[in-house]
Amino acid sequence: MTGDYSLYRFKRGGPDFWVKTIESLCVIVWLLMLIALLVIGTAKPEIETFFGRYYNIPLRRTWDLELTRYVFYIMILGMFLSVFGLIVNSKRIRRKEDSYRDSLVIVGIISFIGIIKYLFFF
Repeated sequence: MTGDYSLYRFKRGGPDFWVKTIESLCVIVWLLMLIALLVIGTAKPEIETFFGRYYNIPLRRTWDLELTRYVFYIMILGMFLSVFGLIVNSKRIRRKEDSYRDSLVIVGIISFIGIIKYLFFF
């Protein structure tokens, strides 16, 4: 009997194409969020430091709007990829051990908030 149960248990044969796609989307959207954070760090106004004051280095006091536009596009791409991943994930949930990818939900929410913030503040 244990032989029959083990065959039934491993009948799936591992993750299929769509499960691997969802896992890949999780990695891609988090990389996009990391890129967005790096671009935001570059686009924000510069902070005056002791050396900047001492050597009279000119500072940019406003946001770099071109870079913020790139962040906006990255957020849109991240939101669409996370929504696509969640749609595929919802079609693949059939068994008890299947679950939604929390990463896709979190990145979707972060992207949505970033898009709304860009539209109202820039």
